[in-house]
Amino acid sequence: MKKIFLLVLLFVLCIGVPYFWLRNVTQRIFIPVSGVSEPSLTRVADYLMNKKPLNILLLGYGGGNHDGAYLTDSILVAHIDSNLKVVSLLSVPRDIWIKLPSNGNGGKYWKLNAAYAIGLDDADYPDKPKEYTGTGAAGRLARWAVGQVIGEPIQYYVALDFSGFEQTINTLGGVDINVEKTFDDYEYPVAGKEDDLCGHTQEELPSLVAEEATTAAELVFPCRYEHLHFDAGLQHMDGATALAYVRSRHSVQDGTDFGRAKRQRNLILAVREKIFSIGFIPKIIPFVDSLSRDFSTDMTAGDLQTLIQKSAELNTYAVHTMALTDGNFLADRTASDGQAVLIPENGTDAWTPVHTWIADSFGALPGKAPLIRVRNGTPVQGLAQEALGKLTDAGYTSVTTGNAPATSTTKTSITVYDRSIGKADIDMLQSMFGVGIVTYGENISGQQYTVDILLGTDYEKLLSERSRYQPL
Repeated sequence: MKKIFLLVLLFVLCIGVPYFWLRNVTQRIFIPVSGVSEPSLTRVADYLMNKKPLNILLLGYGGGNHDGAYLTDSILVAHIDSNLKVVSLLSVPRDIWIKLPSNGNGGKYWKLNAAYAIGLDDADYPDKPKEYTGTGAAGRLARWAVGQVIGEPIQYYVALDFSGFEQTINTLGGVDINVEKTFDDYEYPVAGKEDDLCGHTQEELPSLVAEEATTAAELVFPCRYEHLHFDAGLQHMDGATALAYVRSRHSVQDGTDFGRAKRQRNLILAVREKIFSIGFIPKIIPFVDSLSRDFSTDMTAGDLQTLIQKSAELNTYAVHTMALTDGNFLADRTASDGQAVLIPENGTDAWTPVHTWIADSFGALPGKAPLIRVRNGTPVQGLAQEALGKLTDAGYTSVTTGNAPATSTTKTSITVYDRSIGKADIDMLQSMFGVGIVTYGENISGQQYTVDILLGTDYEKLLSERSRYQPL
């Protein structure tokens, strides 16, 4: 479960190879830290030895030559607390609506996933502040933007090109990924066929585009898409299959951005397992050489060496997973240009509740994971299943649903039967279901759940208020 250390340990493989080869590789990976003097280049050692919290931003982007190649599909913050001996992994949605300093007029609102791309592009954004131009600007702007959302400074970033990572997976001989649920995607785009007319003529194109607006795209241009199918369970995947697995986004069963983030984490875990397998040793040099084309970071080789030296200790730390979703502190909205975006539940730029929750969560030991039962106490069909989906998006896996004996409940309630459940989880559930005060009860022998959520009609109203179809 120590997934955070994969992205760091990958670089360690360089250490045992000849120096001249290592220097060539590291020049492609490591982004110079602008304005940092030589004595500060091993800052990780300072954070760990002095027990100061350390935040590392992990970014994944599509890569390739298509539009939006550097929009970050995956955004994850790893918070390392050497004092509490805890690693907190926080998933941050890419669709968060935030003002970025992309021009000289006070900034403009963009989705959070644009920060890395804007920092990378000085030609189209010539009026950016100077600190977000030049070498390493992409990572600096992404760190700043995510820091605004979570209310915490971010010391480092690591960026991964998913498109180029396909070759790296093949170098490993493929990976074994635990697919959590069976799913199909009938709209997975075929690379290179984005503009293929699929046998139609240019004269037919206007009517086809009009038809595409009212029907499924794969029916109008079938050659542009392929059908993906993944069965639940452990699956061996080559690079192309693994890339499709983590990038699929049009599945009815698992098509949300939150589902994609989980799949990307599953891939990272699978790579980690393969790296530490016996058969990996002969592949070290080609693997790292391939990897160096797909990663960038503003850590130094000294920083990474420090993490390696501390890896035995760090791997004993407790791991706490967290997620910002449209089921807790965020609300779905439609921007003025029609984009589906996420904003704080209390309104645009109202990040204080998020900052408070994250600070409390990062600063406390994680408690026992809750086992949740959700009951529908209303006549609204499917409400418990809707709640189940929100809980799953937020990272809760041990949940069951059912109907309450009565269907006249108006106010949602939460009853906790185990006081060792962490405060961060209790706060999260209160936010998700709009419950001000939780009730504590005594656990009955043989009871399979530790938290009982009884849904009232107020929860349906809460879902409506968070609905994507409300304009900003």
